Amino acid sequence: MAFVTEPRAVLIDELSLGLAPTIVGMLVDKVRQLHEMGTTIVVIEQSINVALLMSQQALFLEKGQVRFRGRAEGLLDRPEILRAVFVGDADQVASADGAGATPVAGASAARRRRGAHLECRELTKRFGGITAVGGVDLVVPPGRIIGLIGHNGAGKTTLFDMLSGFVDLDGGRVLLDGTDISDEPPHRRPILEVGRSFQEALLYPSLTVTDCVKVALERHLANRDPVAAALHLPASTDSERSAHARAEALIDLLGLDAYRDRPTGELSTGTRRIVELACLLAQDPAVILLDEPSAGVAQSESEALGPLLRRIQAETGCSLVVIEHDMGLLSGLCDELVALEQGRVIARGTPEDVLADPAVVASYLGTDAAFVARSGPRR
Repeated sequence: MAFVTEPRAVLIDELSLGLAPTIVGMLVDKVRQLHEMGTTIVVIEQSINVALLMSQQALFLEKGQVRFRGRAEGLLDRPEILRAVFVGDADQVASADGAGATPVAGASAARRRRGAHLECRELTKRFGGITAVGGVDLVVPPGRIIGLIGHNGAGKTTLFDMLSGFVDLDGGRVLLDGTDISDEPPHRRPILEVGRSFQEALLYPSLTVTDCVKVALERHLANRDPVAAALHLPASTDSERSAHARAEALIDLLGLDAYRDRPTGELSTGTRRIVELACLLAQDPAVILLDEPSAGVAQSESEALGPLLRRIQAETGCSLVVIEHDMGLLSGLCDELVALEQGRVIARGTPEDVLADPAVVASYLGTDAAFVARSGPRR
């Protein structure tokens, strides 16, 4: 579609986002062919491997500032730049504010123990001949925060789809407090106290922020009798007042006061993601799966997201599993990191250990010489 107008220059935003490596390889070949036909191509890309396969020149940005400008292969000679953004350095990880799951003062021990024990064993999912997830084991103890990392196409979102019931399993089991929930449909998972966000916040665009949160509270209403609601009986009005108070508390917790009466369709991408989080918390889940919560969020809001998630965990006692590309955020937030590559676990442990693991560094920074040599960068 982009080439219908026969453009002389094409801007490609995240070519490899969410795609399997095989498909990315096919797209890289097509981009090369289009370039050889005389089209100027500018690509935004997080995968250094993919960028090296296509690009002649590279511009490396961090927080709006140019950190590198030159030939693409020159990035491999500047690991300190790449590590700072994609993996983080050991000193930064060790000194991160609030590393681990430090509870907020005043949070009761009973609330902190509320989270459920989520476990998956040998989870496997294939799409045709491609194994998106291959034999993954994951344990999320009550009240813990686990981070999932890996480049685009590593299988992170597919794993979330399996945990939340949106994708059937080709192998393995999902256990919640020892009960097998592998065959439970997606609408049953929230009832079982497993909540999940998506890469794109899906809200009711015509409803206000307050009304969206109240809709999410629906299953927790003490009275849902339509006759009582139509006649404005005390059982119904008391229930609605309670829901409104809970919605207001969540809006205050997430700093959405200025948007409470705004339709969600008018909000920025980042603000909609915070509203989605409020709706997720309204369901009172014991386990929360967050898929790239900082995507589309402004830098200032992203920096406040880590402390906010730690506060949510401490005050609700829930467990969190977070997919995120912001390693600074994850290193200060998580008790444990699990790194995926091509659907398999390549490392797990503390943030310090995982982010220093040679396999993780190679996966993120493209320092696998065999990979680069096999395909060769653009000249």
